[in-house]
Amino acid sequence: MPDNIVNIDFRRHFHIGSGERVLDLGCGNGRHTLEAARYDVRVVGLDMSPDDLRAAKFMYADLKRKGEAKGRADFILGDAQNLPFKDGAFDKSVCTEVFEHIPDDRRGIREFLRVTKPGAPVAVSVPNYWPETVFWTLSWEYWHTPGGHVRRYRPGEMWSILEANEMDVAFQRNRHSFQAVYWFLRCLFGKDNENFLPVRTFFKFINWHHNRRIRLLETIEATANLVIGKDMILYGRKRARPDAPSNGHAPAAAAAMHSEG
Repeated sequence: MPDNIVNIDFRRHFHIGSGERVLDLGCGNGRHTLEAARYDVRVVGLDMSPDDLRAAKFMYADLKRKGEAKGRADFILGDAQNLPFKDGAFDKSVCTEVFEHIPDDRRGIREFLRVTKPGAPVAVSVPNYWPETVFWTLSWEYWHTPGGHVRRYRPGEMWSILEANEMDVAFQRNRHSFQAVYWFLRCLFGKDNENFLPVRTFFKFINWHHNRRIRLLETIEATANLVIGKDMILYGRKRARPDAPSNGHAPAAAAAMHSEG
């Protein structure tokens, strides 16, 4: 998919203040790290893949060359289950599409929140259960790819896990229903057959849509997100006191879903 499509909405739901330290856990090729680096912040992207980190560093250098990076980005090779940072090192933290990959997701979540300051905003995204279940059903290769997804999260499950690990979840958004259609086609026609005409055509459509942002298409996608949004993003804060009672509750399957384009 296009490298610059991000899950976290830095404009409406996850505002970044000048001079803050931000963690992008499991940064991959750096799409969220680079988005954060557009602001006057110090952002750290951590990942286990040297190849992805090299790509991220290259794109960050290009962003700086264009004068579009106001902040500083550092990229670190590391394990999400054993973070090399002190407690409360970051003012804000994001983690997108990581916990479904790692062997011990609970430990990863605890580490993610440990290095975040108490009371600080956090955002987590994982694949939405229903599209993910369809992909697993259609394609054996999809969920047996090395380094791929090793688990699915049922509706409300990630909300409950985060609440049990020092995060107060405020709300959830589902995004990227068009990407769900793209992956449906990939799984239907062969995960590695990405040059098959319908797959390649829809990929071009997503790139075109992302660059043009036609209002009608954004409305259609936002509506489809209610049902088939590929990613679910949970926004909230690290609990100010670990022993404080939570104000949040895991949502009912139908009531939890909100959407955005």
